[in-house]
Amino acid sequence: MAEYTQRRKASVGSHTSQELRKRENQDRKRSILYLILDYLKGNNLHKTYEALKTEAELGDLFTVCDNIDLDIILQEYQTYYNMKFQKEPQIIRRLSLSEKSTAGSVTQKVQSAGKLRTTPSTPQVSKVKEKSVIDKDDDFQFEIISIESQDKMPMAGGRRRSSQNSEQEKKILADYSGYTPEWREMADLIMKDVVPNTLGFTWQHCIGLDKPIELLKEATVYPFLYPDLFSNLTQTWTGVLLYGAPGTGKTLLAKALACEMNSTFINVTSSTFVSKWRGDSEKMIKVMFDLAKYYSPTTIFIDEIDALLSETKDTNHEASCRFKSELLVQMDGLLSSNESVFILATTNSPWKLDKALLRRFEKRILIPLPNEDAKVKMLKHYSNLRGENKNDWNNLIQLTENFSGCDIKNACKEMEMALVREQLKNVCKNKKVGSRRDATVEDLTTALKSVKPSLSQDYYKKVLEWNMEYGSR
Repeated sequence: MAEYTQRRKASVGSHTSQELRKRENQDRKRSILYLILDYLKGNNLHKTYEALKTEAELGDLFTVCDNIDLDIILQEYQTYYNMKFQKEPQIIRRLSLSEKSTAGSVTQKVQSAGKLRTTPSTPQVSKVKEKSVIDKDDDFQFEIISIESQDKMPMAGGRRRSSQNSEQEKKILADYSGYTPEWREMADLIMKDVVPNTLGFTWQHCIGLDKPIELLKEATVYPFLYPDLFSNLTQTWTGVLLYGAPGTGKTLLAKALACEMNSTFINVTSSTFVSKWRGDSEKMIKVMFDLAKYYSPTTIFIDEIDALLSETKDTNHEASCRFKSELLVQMDGLLSSNESVFILATTNSPWKLDKALLRRFEKRILIPLPNEDAKVKMLKHYSNLRGENKNDWNNLIQLTENFSGCDIKNACKEMEMALVREQLKNVCKNKKVGSRRDATVEDLTTALKSVKPSLSQDYYKKVLEWNMEYGSR
């Protein structure tokens, strides 16, 4: 009886160990599939991602942990192999001619079998145009083709993306030469600040800013449209600073540039570079310029740059000094080559900027208050008044002294709200919502009298004095 009990326990123990090993193998296979799935998703291979997820029947109950991916596993294996055998491991090798023919026949059989097994309910992966791959003796080359067709790429104003921009979208972060998991993590944060060119802004929205528009075109648009005209120049403008009173259209120019220029547009915000870890802010600056060169041509836009880098703010703080130093080095350092990276910045207080930073902006453009012609265009655009005579417009212009473009827009909003208030009174009395009447010159005059300019004469005088000393003519 005792012997039978021992045999029974041994049998149960063997079955338990077998089940444990089987379960471990299943967990290992499942982990590998989820790692591959995460790699495909991280490299924007969405069609392959969906195909693997369907064929392997992988649900949404599991996901890869934050501290692991295929790249980390491969690096750790290479490190372990190098330490153990004092040489680098061989991960891939070139196929011989016989192996190529065998692999080709197997692929054809798999494809034919897959066509026979395909049913209407089985999801199919859309076909991708194949490209010929040139075999070389020393390099193993491959290219990932974008699955999205060019016809499906939206553009502002109904325009279609250029072939140059579609080539940028084929690039993936994993192909960057300096790729590391830490670099990828920072690059993902910066890629969230890339502005799409589907915002709907055009140069026509920048009323009265013809000179700044032409200077921006000289720095960004024309060198790529007419490269032969700029071939004799040592280098085009790589840094432009827009300065002036608040509400004059500096940020609006940047929005129009982001939509009109077929390039990568990175909007720099201070929240992106704030980190509790020492040295991460400087690393983020370097990663941003690496991305800008990788996805060139690129425009880096820094709004309110005096808030990030001022001559008087935290000048003695170590972190601020290191951040400023890294940005200056990346903009114009010994090893910097930013021919295809354009830097655009705006500020309301140019006198606060550091002189070393100011030197890196080759063009410093004043965005002035709108003149009389620009004011008339803005009033017509925002108020929809068309049939008034010249004397009416002259009287309205006299009420807009020291008004910026934003102030004129706010006055037109106030006029619209006055018409809405009239309708609200009628609704309270008659309980009916009627059609709103058209605005008149008297309505706009009342609105202009109720709105005050947002800047003082002394402030604008200080801006003009700085422009006389440091501004570009």
